[in-house]
Amino acid sequence: MRICTLLIFLSSFFPNPAWATQTPAQAMQALQQAIDSNDQTLLERYLDLPAIIAQGVDLFVADCAANPLGSPDDPLLEMLSGGLAQHVDSTAYQSIKLLLIQETSKFVLWGVASGTFSGQPATDPVPGGGLLSTLFANASIARKEIRSVRCATPQGTTATARAQLYDYGSERAYPLRLALTKQPEGHWKITAVTNLAELIRTVRLEVEQR
Repeated sequence: MRICTLLIFLSSFFPNPAWATQTPAQAMQALQQAIDSNDQTLLERYLDLPAIIAQGVDLFVADCAANPLGSPDDPLLEMLSGGLAQHVDSTAYQSIKLLLIQETSKFVLWGVASGTFSGQPATDPVPGGGLLSTLFANASIARKEIRSVRCATPQGTTATARAQLYDYGSERAYPLRLALTKQPEGHWKITAVTNLAELIRTVRLEVEQR
């Protein structure tokens, strides 16, 4: 009995063979599975949410500086569309950036855990909101579906993939170019969206045309 207990204990510190043989394509499948099963833990295993959102904040601020918002209703958006992009190394910018990363992460994780992004609401309601809930007031909370996945042959511990993110709210498909990194546990994780600047510009134009 003691030997069995020891083996079970030790096995928790080593990667499961099933994880160790995973491919980038399986990581993409797991990401959709996380959405469909309202599993935010699984989502975070395969998607580096903080890193991607941090990249997105910098690109969003840069885009706002190059293409100022007409008449933003939110004070934060007004600040972002002002001269903040010229002070990215300032303490104020870093504080705002951290806040945006935290609140955007909360919104995405809520969308998954609540079943909003899967189109199948969770049995137990998941509270939403947040300090910056008005920022996401016009964001689509309809089902998200990853389609047309194509993965390139991995190069060592890095890989790339292309896919489309179909949003049932806007009824539009958004092209994704993704970078994946192999994790020490053996599975692959999406660590960057390399066409994020293009996606931000596309979504901003959609909002302005409403």
